[in-house]
Amino acid sequence: MPKPLNHSDLVGSIQNAHSMANMQPHQSLMANPSGHFQQPDPANQSGSRISPEDLQIIKGKCPHLSEFSDEFLQFRTLDELLRLESTSLRIKDADKSRDSEDRLASNKAAMVSKFYEVSQGRDNRSTELHPARFLPSMACSAEKQFMAARQVLGLSSPPALSCYDMNSVGMGGWVTSRGWLELGTMGSSKMKVSMFSINNAAKSTSLKSSDTEDKHEMKDVSEFERALRTLRAAAQLVVPWNLSFLALENFLYDKGYCKDELKHDDNPARTLCQFCDFALGENANKWRDGTGFLSYNDLTGYWSSFIGARPQLRAGNPAAGPSSSQAKAQPRAKDQLGSKKRKYPFTGICNRFNTNNCQRAPGSCFGFRGEPLRHVCNWRDPSLPNAQPCGQAHMRVVAH
Repeated sequence: MPKPLNHSDLVGSIQNAHSMANMQPHQSLMANPSGHFQQPDPANQSGSRISPEDLQIIKGKCPHLSEFSDEFLQFRTLDELLRLESTSLRIKDADKSRDSEDRLASNKAAMVSKFYEVSQGRDNRSTELHPARFLPSMACSAEKQFMAARQVLGLSSPPALSCYDMNSVGMGGWVTSRGWLELGTMGSSKMKVSMFSINNAAKSTSLKSSDTEDKHEMKDVSEFERALRTLRAAAQLVVPWNLSFLALENFLYDKGYCKDELKHDDNPARTLCQFCDFALGENANKWRDGTGFLSYNDLTGYWSSFIGARPQLRAGNPAAGPSSSQAKAQPRAKDQLGSKKRKYPFTGICNRFNTNNCQRAPGSCFGFRGEPLRHVCNWRDPSLPNAQPCGQAHMRVVAH
């Protein structure tokens, strides 16, 4: 076994070998009297083998050699190792010179045939994490991720937790306990934006009552913005594959949180909460049905239908009649006749369905007396005394 080289001797040897390799003629110009010298001597393999200590030093000086196994490198000469290193450097430089678009396109083309082997193991979501959690993120459509998660998880949900690290992102204490519970329950239709308001979280914590979480109302649009941003951040920790919350936030952000459309609204934050709660409920229904969530384009159509039925739009349109302040100053016919509420006969329509609060499937909804209830629109024209309900297959809060 040859004596191991120290650092300075090794550097000098590498330089000398490189110089000698350049001085030698090409292999095709050298005489080859016999093939005997082309074969390694089995009895002298240990003499041509690089020691493990020297190999580690060489790999430290030539980092690209780490891509090869030690068994392969130990039987190479210094000249061969240097040529391997220089070739690897040229390949790396060629890759760097390529355009970003070309590199991304080639990576996408190779993605179909590149698979990751996931080993069996254990994971408790906290102290012992499986390496598969750190695989590269999914590069398919958001709808495909949503539906694939539905196929894997089904209608069951893992135990909901509230110990996610929101302090590291500056949102510690912004989520109520009810918000963590509903967010961790797949397909929950009871989740509200108000559960992710910092003011609501502080209020519910001080009173120790879950009832206050549903009664809290947003005071301004800025509070709503923070609550929606908190909802998206919390969802990124609980269900990172569910991009429906990001689609909802981006939609309202691009519309400037509908400032122009809600300029005549007395409480625009409440209106935005109503729309978001409706969108969250629709996404919960789509999860249970196994279909895709409301995308950015879908939300555009839903918002147009939602805001088109709001009275504040007609308040800013002179052709639609007097403004809200003028309407309050003018005597109303119904005030002159009295404020007695008009009663209509029983129609068998579910009122909770028309406010998006019914959790029962169509055909399985019944009243308190056991009579079946239909999931159709119950809107009536207030100008007609004997108006019949709309009866269409949509909710009143969406279409009217």
